[in-house]
Amino acid sequence: MPTAMPRHPLRRQLLCAVALLCLAAPGRAQADPQPARSGLAINGFGTLGLVHSSEQGADYSFDNLQPYGAGRSRDWSPDVDSRLGVQATYDLSERITAVLQLVSEYTSAGNYSPYANWANLSYRFSPEFSLRAGRIALASFLASDSRRVGYSNVMARPPIEVYRLLALKESDGVDATWRSRMGAAGNSLSLLYGSKTVVNTAGRHVHSRAVQGIFDTLEWGDLTVHLAYQERHVDNQNPQRGIFSSGGVAYDTGRWFAAAEWVRALNYNARALKITREAWYVNAGVRLGAYTPYLTLSELCPTSATKLAPVAQSTISAGLRWDFARHWDLKLQWDHVKLGRDSYGTLQNVVRGTPSGGGVDLVSMAADFVF
Repeated sequence: MPTAMPRHPLRRQLLCAVALLCLAAPGRAQADPQPARSGLAINGFGTLGLVHSSEQGADYSFDNLQPYGAGRSRDWSPDVDSRLGVQATYDLSERITAVLQLVSEYTSAGNYSPYANWANLSYRFSPEFSLRAGRIALASFLASDSRRVGYSNVMARPPIEVYRLLALKESDGVDATWRSRMGAAGNSLSLLYGSKTVVNTAGRHVHSRAVQGIFDTLEWGDLTVHLAYQERHVDNQNPQRGIFSSGGVAYDTGRWFAAAEWVRALNYNARALKITREAWYVNAGVRLGAYTPYLTLSELCPTSATKLAPVAQSTISAGLRWDFARHWDLKLQWDHVKLGRDSYGTLQNVVRGTPSGGGVDLVSMAADFVF
């Protein structure tokens, strides 16, 4: 069982926070990014966040590759949401573009070492058809491209019940994209194939091979519809086959907005034991000048009976976003997480003897920026 991280002073985390703010000084954040004459464009984003959990016998973390979080390890943790990202885009020619995105966030290694989550070359055969090769983000969700960009999201973080269900976020391989239009509607269809290795919180290398997926996004006025289906084979101590499917819809008039997503994850182990989990969320809010109040309901539940401990929980979230300056926002969010019966939900580092079920209250504060 993982042990709690020693409760030493937050010096390292505070230094990371200061570094984030220094790298995103307001003067830079308020300047529109302009590509250099060489065809090079540099953009960036970041979040400085703090999360408090009422549960002292376990940790709350957003990503299942984060070893520690808020609660047992720290009363107030900056590790759940804080990150810094920089993206470089370079047009080698009219048809060829190179993209590199580096992100520094709290990972399974227990530090903020930057890593490349996007690194690819794309070739545009025509305005409708293009190919990419390299490290490519999986378009598994409505907010796949922006899940790490806090400024692009109304909430403090995408709903954990849905977005934590899939640990694999990128693939090393190729994809092809077809874009089409019919009147006011635009559609983008992508096919992907690749592989990826990630290191989990136990320090084990999990190898995903034959990662393949099909992703479709329809945009029609204020409406966006997204569908995704993907498969992968996992080669580790317990070979598995995983299937993930999702559907999402968002409607945004500029003032009122609402979104909903549903996902389903199936995993087959070496003994053909099937483990199925489903999750969904509904989010809605309204923009009132610089202020945006919002409400979110979400749920994660197992749909197949196994001998494994259930991972079940539901959350009600209420928050307020304040866009206090150009390219800057502040967010305050309250979450009440209701754990399923005999379940610790998505909590990690649970102290032996901690009662299962019950509820957890969270308070999150975040400052987001782009530059």
